[in-house]
Amino acid sequence: MANPLIQRATIEEEVRVALATTLRKDAAGIDLDSSIVEDLGATSIDFLDINYRLESTFGIRLATQLLLDHVEEELGEGTAIDKDDKITAAAAGLLEEHLGKRPGLQAGIYAEEVPTFVTPRVLVKSVEGITDALPETCPHCNEAAWKSDDGKILVCGACSKPAEYPDGDELTKRWIHAFEQEHHLFGGG
Repeated sequence: MANPLIQRATIEEEVRVALATTLRKDAAGIDLDSSIVEDLGATSIDFLDINYRLESTFGIRLATQLLLDHVEEELGEGTAIDKDDKITAAAAGLLEEHLGKRPGLQAGIYAEEVPTFVTPRVLVKSVEGITDALPETCPHCNEAAWKSDDGKILVCGACSKPAEYPDGDELTKRWIHAFEQEHHLFGGG
C-alpha cells in the first residue's frame, strides 16, 4: 500500500538531489531513465554515497546486498549466476521485473554488467518500496498516528518515535520469494 505521507514526486526529487550532489550534476537535468553508471558516470563508491544520502533523507535502510547475490543466497548457488559469471535466463526475467525492460538486459551477460542497467527510477522504486512498507501502527505505542513535517521523515504523532521500516535487504528477500512463487523461474515452489 502506498505511503500517503511520502509522495513519489518527493522521492524523485530527492533521488535527483542525491545523484546531483554526489556526481556533481544539475539535478534538473537528471533523466530518471538514464543509466547511473553509463550516463551519469557513477562508480561503486558513488553508489555508497548516494544510498547514504537517501537513507538519511528518508530515515530508511536501503539494501546493502546486490539483488543477484540475494537470489543466490535465498534460492541456491548457480540459480542467478552461472559458473562463467553470466546471468541465467531466470535471473534475466527477475532483473527485467526489478529494473524494467532495458536493451541488452538478457541472459548471458556478465553479472558485473548489471549495475549499468540501474537508473534513478530504480532508486525511486527502492525508496518507495521501503516507505510503502511502513507498519500500520507504531511498534512503541501501537498507535496509528504517523505524521511528517517535511514529507520525508515520519514520526509517531502519539509518542514522537521515528518510524521503523523493514530494511531493504529484508524486503528484497521477501520480493524474491514472492516473485519466484508467482513465476517459478528458478524451479522453486
